[in-house]
Amino acid sequence: MRKNMRRLIVPVTCLIFMSLISCEQYIIDLPDVPTDVSYSADVQPIFDANCTACHNGGTDPNLSSGNSYDALIDDGFVDTGDPEASLIYVVLTEGAHASRATDLEKLTILGWIMEGAEDN
Repeated sequence: MRKNMRRLIVPVTCLIFMSLISCEQYIIDLPDVPTDVSYSADVQPIFDANCTACHNGGTDPNLSSGNSYDALIDDGFVDTGDPEASLIYVVLTEGAHASRATDLEKLTILGWIMEGAEDN
């Protein structure tokens, strides 16, 4: 009897686990990463609203208008090969600056990097 019980533990556990993960209450609806992101129209305004009080030339990177694109690209804050590893995105999502931008603003910056981080 014990041997039969042991053989049932794994399949029953798997069935319970599968039923739990298939419940709709556990589905997390993540927002889509924006596409067709313009640096000047979408990304720079995020920096202007949230970052330039400190990052205006005195603290790297300089995120002020007219300087931010070159500072991000030249100083290695952007990695188009692995956008989620880009330092600018990591700092905004995991670092002390995580509360400085909304989730949509963070995703907008990620979308811009994913699209090649163009100066558009």
